[in-house]
Amino acid sequence: MDPHRRLEDVPYEGVTVELLARIREGDDGAWEELYRRYHDDLLFAVRAHLGPALRSHLESEDVLQSVAIQALRVLPRFEPRGKGSLRHYLHCMIVNKIRDRAAYYGAAKRAGDQRLETGDVADLSEGQPTYRDGERFERLERALRLLPPDQERVVILRRVDGLSSKEAAELLGKSEVAVRKLYSRAIARLGSLMGEEKR
Repeated sequence: MDPHRRLEDVPYEGVTVELLARIREGDDGAWEELYRRYHDDLLFAVRAHLGPALRSHLESEDVLQSVAIQALRVLPRFEPRGKGSLRHYLHCMIVNKIRDRAAYYGAAKRAGDQRLETGDVADLSEGQPTYRDGERFERLERALRLLPPDQERVVILRRVDGLSSKEAAELLGKSEVAVRKLYSRAIARLGSLMGEEKR
């Protein structure tokens, strides 16, 4: 994967709008196609947001499937509001799901019970590999983890979550100019790391 390519540009928005229209008409096949199209991108988002502690208790695929169940309930009423709006909506659902599970785990740990249940999960990908395009996303994930923490964070905010420089700057407590420079260095380093892995 080209690290300069914006993840929010994939999958193609026109097809997404068509699939949403079919979902509103009750076409189950459209939902399955939409899930396949977004699967790797959203699974990558889950894995990028899960820290080491939660990874030891939560399966990334389970988090994604739980979000998919929520999405299935609301998508018939979802109206796209510009390019990338569905992707942004689904990413927000992922972040909220992970926050909920982190809070649940924290409470369970304080109570002496370290089990973390994944909850409302449907088996939507039985027999499928974790990533459908494993080589591409696994290489990107490995390279991302090799970045310094501040660079990894800014890449997740900008490329994975699709935030603007201004929005990322507010979250990071930095100036917009500083975030742009940090992001530029991070993307350059990410490309270098992925190039090294190819050799």
